Amino acid sequence: MSNLTAGVERVLAALKARRLAGPRSSPFELLLEILLHDEGVATEILRQSEVVNSPSPGVPAAEAEINDIANHFSEWQRQLIHRADQFARLANSNEPTGTEHLLLAMMDLDSSTAQRLAKFGLTTVSLLDRITVPDPEFAGPEQALVQIQPANSGTIDEIGLSRILDASANRAREGLRVVEDYVRFRLDDALLSRELKAIRHLLTETLRHLGQSAWISSRDTLHDVGTLGTLASERQRGSLTDVLRANLKRVEEALRTLEEYGKLLDSQLSLQLSECRYRMYTVEKILETTIQSRQRLQDCLLYLLVTASECRYGAEATIRHSLEKGVDIVQIREKGMPDRELVVYAEKVRAWTAESDALLIMNDRPDLAAAVGADGVHLGQEDVGVQTARQILGKTALIGISTHTPEQARQAVFDGADYLGVGPVFPSKTKEFTNFPGLQFVEHVAQNICLPWFAIGGINADNLSEVLRVGGSRIAVSSVICQAPHPRGITQMLKESLSNFPASRSK
Repeated sequence: MSNLTAGVERVLAALKARRLAGPRSSPFELLLEILLHDEGVATEILRQSEVVNSPSPGVPAAEAEINDIANHFSEWQRQLIHRADQFARLANSNEPTGTEHLLLAMMDLDSSTAQRLAKFGLTTVSLLDRITVPDPEFAGPEQALVQIQPANSGTIDEIGLSRILDASANRAREGLRVVEDYVRFRLDDALLSRELKAIRHLLTETLRHLGQSAWISSRDTLHDVGTLGTLASERQRGSLTDVLRANLKRVEEALRTLEEYGKLLDSQLSLQLSECRYRMYTVEKILETTIQSRQRLQDCLLYLLVTASECRYGAEATIRHSLEKGVDIVQIREKGMPDRELVVYAEKVRAWTAESDALLIMNDRPDLAAAVGADGVHLGQEDVGVQTARQILGKTALIGISTHTPEQARQAVFDGADYLGVGPVFPSKTKEFTNFPGLQFVEHVAQNICLPWFAIGGINADNLSEVLRVGGSRIAVSSVICQAPHPRGITQMLKESLSNFPASRSK
């Protein structure tokens, strides 16, 4: 259970009150505003860093995102406090979790806040250095921020321990660099590159505090029995993906060794190694999902969302004709159709898409997707989560997520989505929106995320070139085909534009 200072309790109470008042801003922005005007340690730090109450440089939170966080505010707060507790332990403090740790947690959990404060020279590393309390058992003004607890004489083989830690640290950092190179140069994925860089930085700092520089003197590479030979499977790699997978495991195994043996030196710092390991598990999951999704959706460029009542020539003719001219994925989007009628209809669409070797996606309902044998489900921000849908549909199903902000896109990737809907880009005849992330959001996703994604919202033959210009290579449409006088003609035109555009097809 968390041990919070009165200041943290006061800040959280103020935040809750502001949330209940129905603000139209993200909880991170509210929290920072409260901290700027509070009386705690965080407020003093912000004032000394000359942080001012200015608008966030990020994309404003969409109403759907704000409502979603409001509905799950308790869980959001729990994650915030949990992260703050971790920073309190890292700071080597026996005091309760304070507002300064709350500030660190906010910077770590929200990239927009981190970028905003970085402009004032305030980062997690600089703040940690500022608030870390040296162990009082050790004297000396130039001591390390975290001191290594000396081993009792005769209980630990210090040379053996140093050799184990030295070898494992080298394996972890080497393997991490191999994974980073794949993500950076093979995938061009800026989002995962930043996550791996953050893990590497945390690992480097933790090893430094553990005293890594002192381990080298115990290194004995010439007489290391592990260098005498390697298995054939270790000498050969069949593909870039094989190299990636081998080094992901290499990093995770090395981190586990560091974590376990590191407990002999500092149990608190071993928690940081554990955090690195768990974050690597998440990265591994994201990479496997990305690789598989890119393979499965490699040739899927045109995605059609169908509501039967909005089809000029009826659903069957629209779907069959569009499939004939190049639609790769059909999503059934029926909000008002009774379930029994919807299942019968979806089974027919399943047959039509199977004939054309196209994919079928159900909107919102993983249960009905499973019932009709659809290829997957597409979820909105208010629908069930990815893991719930995965439990219903199984590991091979495609799960897409609608995203309207960079934060939602990042979260969908980390939650395990197979593809994203990115938009709305333009005003749409099919669905009303109060906020339009627009082409700026499309460009952001194109520059940061390599998981397959489809730009959506008001896209037609006239504005498609704008989407392509900012990095889009897949689109999801509805009325432009369903309500067109000549659905086959517009389908063919859109598909040819997508196929002929010289953008990377691997994105």
